[in-house]
Amino acid sequence: MLSDRPPERDSLTGETLLGRYSVEERVAEGGFAVVYRARHLELGVPVAVKVLTAVDRYAGEARASHLALFRQEARTLAALNHPALVRVLDFGTHGDRPWMAMEWLDGATLEDDLRGRAGVGRSPREALDLLRPAFDALAYAHEAGVSHRDIKPSNLMRVKAPRGAPALRVIDFGVAKIDEAEPDAGSGSTRTASPVGAFTASYAAPEQVGRTRTGPWTDVHALALVLVEALVGARAYGDASGADLVEAVLREPRPTPARWGVDVGPWEPVLARALARLPAARPATAAALWTELASSVDEAQAAWAASPRSRVAPVDASSAVTRVDAGPTAPASPPPRSRAPLLATALAVAGLAAVAGRWSTARAAQPVPAVATPIASPPSPPSPPSPPPAPVVAAAPLPAAPIVRPRSPSSRPVRLAVRRPARVDVRPDAGAAVAAAVEPTVVVE
Repeated sequence: MLSDRPPERDSLTGETLLGRYSVEERVAEGGFAVVYRARHLELGVPVAVKVLTAVDRYAGEARASHLALFRQEARTLAALNHPALVRVLDFGTHGDRPWMAMEWLDGATLEDDLRGRAGVGRSPREALDLLRPAFDALAYAHEAGVSHRDIKPSNLMRVKAPRGAPALRVIDFGVAKIDEAEPDAGSGSTRTASPVGAFTASYAAPEQVGRTRTGPWTDVHALALVLVEALVGARAYGDASGADLVEAVLREPRPTPARWGVDVGPWEPVLARALARLPAARPATAAALWTELASSVDEAQAAWAASPRSRVAPVDASSAVTRVDAGPTAPASPPPRSRAPLLATALAVAGLAAVAGRWSTARAAQPVPAVATPIASPPSPPSPPSPPPAPVVAAAPLPAAPIVRPRSPSSRPVRLAVRRPARVDVRPDAGAAVAAAVEPTVVVE
């Protein structure tokens, strides 16, 4: 239930919290929280203060649920101790709005890094090295009985290190879940007991869209989507949005690298299982997925290196299938056969002018496949015919999951609403704080 009280803005700027934290400025705002840069008065070090703003828009049970989730996030992070997880330093309330003080992180999100590569993906070895801290952190969290449930590039920070390359840190446990002992992934038909759920649709698992039980298997699905994005240079579902995106999350085939024309050898079946619609078909935890990927990274790297490397062209919004221009040495793929001549002939014979008009309009509106600019490469002689594909090295099989007969999906209607932040204000010169999510989040109520 929505509250009639208007949301408060900048209510903490200039305030001192608990006599220890001087709030200096707001640095980011998302759909559920605002992040401020503050300074510890005694230590003189910057901290990030995350303030829940969702309480300004909700009342009743929804308000209580958001408050409970925020407190749970603080307690969850305070109980976890891993170098790739952001640390919570303090917790309190300002009026009736809870806040938490967290370590300040200097760097940029993985989303910024991926968008800055202009559609150029990484090799399997580069992608796995990049994401290793996230795998480590989530493997630790899963072992501790915690599922993040909102893994996406904007929740992975590339933090500057005193020496060496920036390393990833996992942030924003705002919709984390404390799992039951020995949770069973099941068939994906068990209803969730959470009164309010939130997820980012581009990185959602089918069980999140369908409001069924989530757990470590949900993080496995999200990690696979992020890995696919790092490999192909674009979001796994492309530019799909709204109902098209929800449909893509729930349907076959899954958005593996092969659908983008990227050959990763033995990783293809591993990622296909990690992106399976049924949770029980996926690797059980982040650690299990890492083991399969790491054990075959050399073969995946060899397959990728042997295939024509290319830039990824813009993707069809509803199917996540793209055309790839592999440069001078790649044979051109013939365009799909069109049904237009047959249709035009049939319409002409039938003399259905109105239908023909609609067909002409539809044909004019048909998108023209975009062809990416090939990466510059020295001229080379024509390629010989492609050799037959090498045998796929099968990944180590997962432990056999118990057979669970899927139950009929619930007939209870589910309402999906996109909560977009009223304003996103991220100062480029303010470092990168532990931020609330700033991209639209789908809230299921």
